[in-house]
Amino acid sequence: MQSEKTLPTRKLRVLMLLENESIPEDTRVVLEAESLIEAGYQVSVICPTGRSRKWVETVGRITVYRYPAIFEVRGFCGYVMEYSYSLLALFLWSILIYLRRGFDVVHVHTPPDMTSIIAIFYKILGKRFVYDHHDLSPELYLAQVPNRKPNSVYHLLRFFERLACRHADRLIATNETQRSMQIGRCGADPDRCYVVRNGPNESFLGDVIANAEIDAPEKIVLGYVGAIGSQDGVDYVIHVVKQLRMVHNRDDFLAVIIGDGPALPTLKTLAKQLDVENLIHFTGKIPFAEVPSCIAAFDICLTPDPSNAYNDSCTTIKTMEYMALAKPIVCFRTTENQRTVADAALYADNNDVAEFASQTIRLMDDESLRNQLGAIGRQRIDGGLTWHHQSPQLIALYDRLLYQIRA
Repeated sequence: MQSEKTLPTRKLRVLMLLENESIPEDTRVVLEAESLIEAGYQVSVICPTGRSRKWVETVGRITVYRYPAIFEVRGFCGYVMEYSYSLLALFLWSILIYLRRGFDVVHVHTPPDMTSIIAIFYKILGKRFVYDHHDLSPELYLAQVPNRKPNSVYHLLRFFERLACRHADRLIATNETQRSMQIGRCGADPDRCYVVRNGPNESFLGDVIANAEIDAPEKIVLGYVGAIGSQDGVDYVIHVVKQLRMVHNRDDFLAVIIGDGPALPTLKTLAKQLDVENLIHFTGKIPFAEVPSCIAAFDICLTPDPSNAYNDSCTTIKTMEYMALAKPIVCFRTTENQRTVADAALYADNNDVAEFASQTIRLMDDESLRNQLGAIGRQRIDGGLTWHHQSPQLIALYDRLLYQIRA
């Protein structure tokens, strides 16, 4: 067998499949693709349209192929329509790329796990399959509707999750909770499972000037940045604002909610119903380049994702971006919040809105504590939680896969 040093120098051609977001909006996928390109790999991504409507475009050094995003339809029929259409669009683009440029590896970003069917097809043709497990699809499905119980859709999602885990040549998880699921629940070989955590990129690590349009010198700014789906718990922010006003008689603050998603209209209606809309500023979705300056304008950052089977498995990138900018955090006591944030936050137990509000007031009234928690968070980021610390794990995974293919 040839030694690793004498193997052919051509790097792998990687085709990434992304169904639930576009490029460059999905920052994790962009970071992974850029890291691989920097290491000499060739990377293409197929995804739906987002802010950009161009079907083919170069984003940085990433070649992006897009298909028109389908409108959202709720319920079982909506799932069938969305995923059937997306799978067909991804597959057709992949065939065109296979015939024109070729690729060596299909790197599938999930959810949905059923996208892995495409990668399994290409395994028959001798390609390798990397499974990138962003979220647990079965738990996400349950979290999207309050009190939803496991049903036929849930068990179907479990089937596709097992199928992906057992056929992938390499598996990526964002944390140890997900990796343990891949091994224990899905039967994946531990030697094929790697943890590549989320991590804030360089734009959050330097000196960032606060956005003057959000900064409110006479008030304490409470901030949230991220997706606004039913599973993200942003409705808790509205109820916390209500608690601050009605229970604690506080109006010396402004709550800023940055982001977009299917639950946003419901949140605006809720704020109006609870008579707190004058204390909340909804910005909608903003360009990613503006996010660091907005977070820099926050005095206290909120991670309202409630503790449940889904959120306990998630390492939220928004929370790590808060930490990178040395901001104090109030959050619920999820498993991964405790592992990632540790002592950089104040926690509310049992998804209790009243306790979340009380912890927020503690920080509102104690600037020293805010500075202390912010400093702890930044130290944790610098100690190993940046993307700079995570990308070597991704490159090592691919280098070993390259050696296996070429040896």
